[in-house]
Amino acid sequence: MTRSRGREAPLLLALALAAGFVDAVSFLGLGRVFTANMTGNTVLLGVAVAGGTSSEVLRALAALGGFCLGGAVGMAVIGARRASWPRLTWPVFTLEAAALAALLATWQAAGVGSARYVLVILAGLAMGAQSAAVRISDVPGVTSTLLNALARVIPGARQQAPSTPLPALALAIYAAGAVAGAGAERAWHAPSIAVPLAIVAGVAVATLCWRTDQAVRVKPPRSG
Repeated sequence: MTRSRGREAPLLLALALAAGFVDAVSFLGLGRVFTANMTGNTVLLGVAVAGGTSSEVLRALAALGGFCLGGAVGMAVIGARRASWPRLTWPVFTLEAAALAALLATWQAAGVGSARYVLVILAGLAMGAQSAAVRISDVPGVTSTLLNALARVIPGARQQAPSTPLPALALAIYAAGAVAGAGAERAWHAPSIAVPLAIVAGVAVATLCWRTDQAVRVKPPRSG
């Protein structure tokens, strides 16, 4: 594993934890909908169309729409530029943290009933942005077929390079995040979002510091 991949891996594992946490909180707190796992959400959409209620269909569509919006914005921010992963992704993680902060504030202020679809869209937006950043890593998470398809229609979107598959550890951490998220949602409800928010904010700061460190290292020496 290269030095760059060695530095990316812990951040990606932290993001897997956050994704599992958000999925569990969304499923339990926002009405049986996944906002990070779009494969599972697509299954829920199909089940809802086949025999569910219109509200179940709308929740699944809101999650899908929010995820696509976040992924599209994330890929547009990254663009087709060729630079290090932290340079490309720290603005995307900042966007994700902002979406999670808005989710926390809105849920706490308005509750779920009157703002359910807004909350689902915000959670989906955050997870879509995260997926856009993860997919261009040298050690990416689970490849998002949806985002790879979306990248084909986003002008200037950077295509995913061949890379090392996600280690099994990330899947275990995602599952651990889901367990923790389920417990936190039952105990705290809206404030449980503070946990993935803290994780993502930490990743945003880490990538920003990493980017700054790289800039210092490549800065040419002053003459004279």
